[in-house]
Amino acid sequence: MPLSGLQDWLRLVLTYRAPHPASSAILETVERLLDEPIRTSVLIHGEPGTGKEGLARGLHQAMHPGGSAPFVKMPTGGRDPEVLALHLFGTREHRGAVARAEGGTLFLDEIATLPREIQARLAPVLRGRYRRNDDEEPQPCSVVVMGATDHDLPKAISAGTFRHDLYYRLSRIELTIPPLRERPDDIPRAALWAGNRLLDQHGYGQPLIRQADGHREVEGEAPLVLSEEAITVLLTHNWPGNFRELDRAMERALFLYRQGRSVDARAVQRALGR
Repeated sequence: MPLSGLQDWLRLVLTYRAPHPASSAILETVERLLDEPIRTSVLIHGEPGTGKEGLARGLHQAMHPGGSAPFVKMPTGGRDPEVLALHLFGTREHRGAVARAEGGTLFLDEIATLPREIQARLAPVLRGRYRRNDDEEPQPCSVVVMGATDHDLPKAISAGTFRHDLYYRLSRIELTIPPLRERPDDIPRAALWAGNRLLDQHGYGQPLIRQADGHREVEGEAPLVLSEEAITVLLTHNWPGNFRELDRAMERALFLYRQGRSVDARAVQRALGR
């Protein structure tokens, strides 16, 4: 089945030449969902900036072919429980996130921070029912719940801050996005992808950016080049911000520090604040 409907981040994962084992698990899961779209809950682990929302959107599209199902993102960190309950479960007059996600996906960003009382009310959503804030009787719902976290949930369960029943219901599919520092072979490809996306985003179209020893043919003006020395600088960086940091570095290198038609080592160093 074609992959044309998936998000950009997921497209990048699917084109790795030598995937990290965790990326291979993601690829296998997506391929299965594309072949047989089942709708089930998902738990995504990953450091900040690794692309958890992008993966969730890709899985949503694989589970809901056609593109008409809603995808509702709900940040959960640092909110008062009463306010969070109002936004999640709504009232008879004001639809909450669960109602707005009906027939599609509810994506809970940083699910480990949910207060336990909200966790208790969320667990029934995964069984097909929920209670609005001004109702005593539960309402039926058909919502895929996806949660993302950079916390250790088994440790949170042991500490009593996360409900084990919610964890086991949520982790029907459980995936981990590896950080960039664990997959150095993928960094040049990720940098080229980010650079081309940025050029397209800013209306450049062509010329594209390629690696110095690449053989990509384009019509018209010669493509921008990411030099071998620049790639060496990228490979020696630890990337604590992962893709988010890489995007920023490539944007700064391309539009602030590039000289001529080459993104060289100096441009990348300056983009990284060295």
